[in-house]
This record gives sequence, C-alpha cells and structure tokens, in this order.
Amino acid sequence: MGMTSGWWRSARSAWAELGWLNGSLYAAGRLLSSIGLELYRYHLVAQPVPAGPLLPPHRGAQFQVRPIGRGDPAIATMPRPAQVIASRYDQGAVCLGAFDGARLIGFIWLQLGPYMEDEVHCRFLPGPVHQAGWDFDVYVDERYRVGPAFARLWDSANAYLRERGIIWTMSRISTFNMASVASHRRLRAHFLGSAVFVRGRSWQLMLATIAPFLHLGLGPRRYPEIRLRAPE
Repeated sequence: MGMTSGWWRSARSAWAELGWLNGSLYAAGRLLSSIGLELYRYHLVAQPVPAGPLLPPHRGAQFQVRPIGRGDPAIATMPRPAQVIASRYDQGAVCLGAFDGARLIGFIWLQLGPYMEDEVHCRFLPGPVHQAGWDFDVYVDERYRVGPAFARLWDSANAYLRERGIIWTMSRISTFNMASVASHRRLRAHFLGSAVFVRGRSWQLMLATIAPFLHLGLGPRRYPEIRLRAPE
C-alpha cells in the first residue's frame, strides 16, 4: 500500500509539472527503476546558429571560454565519469569550457558529424552534412546560472560553429527537464521529433516519431541510427 500511494503522489506531482503525457512517462520511469529498468524520453530539436553574438561585448567579459583538450587538468573538475569523457574524445567531440579565473564554471560539447549518445545506445546523424552539427551536455555551475555565463558559453559555441560553416546545431533534450526545454525555446529551437527509450541490462527498446520508428537492440552493439535534417 505504501509503495502504491508513494507512486500515486509522484505521478500527480509529475502531471502538474510536466503535463499528462510526460508526467505519466516520468512516473512510469520511477516505477520501472525499482525493477532495474530505465526510461528516457527525448525531444529532438534543431536550432539555427545565429549570425552574431547574443551578448554585447562587455556582458560576461569576466568569463574566458576556451577549448578543453584531452589531458587538460580542468577535466578532473568536470562532474562527469572519466570513461564518458574519454569516449567523447574518442569520437572526435570538442569541449568548450567557461572559466572564472582558473575555475571551470561551465562547458558545452560539440560534434560536427555523427554522434554516439552516451545515455542510451543510439547514433544521431545531423544533416545536411557540413551544415549541421550536434551540441550536448551544456552545463553551468548552479552558482553562475543567474547571470551571463550561459549566454557567453553559447556565444563562443556559436562562433566556433560559424567558423566551420555550421548553420544548424541539433540536440536531444529530456522532456522531463523543463528548464532545458524552456531554454531551447528561447534559442528558437525547431522540434524535429521525439523518442522513448526503455533500457534493461542487455537490451533496449526504442519508439520514435521518425525513422526507424521502432528498434529492439540486444546488446550494446545493436543500436538505432536516427537521421535528422534541419528545417528548410
């Protein structure tokens, strides 16, 4: 009875915050986690790379943004597992870090080609090739989230993408993270589709609104590939 009533309270709270569909899936995910399963739902979005900066030159000028290469001492202060960071570098991802003096206060990861997701088993292919990239794991220390650090980080990321001819950047955002959803709306993101993943220890099921729509993978080497194309 206690577990049932606790789940019901969690479901009602999720419905109030996330809406009926996402709230129900969030509550289902909480229930599945009790038996060793994981549930994720993503929006797949594309946002245009703006022609110029979001901030005037003087705003956020105290923050330095620079690439963080493999072996950089700043990696040790990232709140991410070492094996996840290593796999990102292995597939050619670039990390831009924002610093307040010597302190790492935020980062964003960019991939200019296909990206192998590290939360679920899925490979995303942004297109058109050479015009679309992939951004992921945008993080700002909670002490700096009210202020210009987030926009300064994005200005540097957008400049990096523009210099390489990228005019669209794509990403997946959790539908359970309302702050991230709101942030992408402010950045004029276009909705491309959505996908639900359910993961067990040795299998994964995907249901998506875009091809391949349905995929069952047995083992980590069996994963779907999702091709995304920027709006015309």
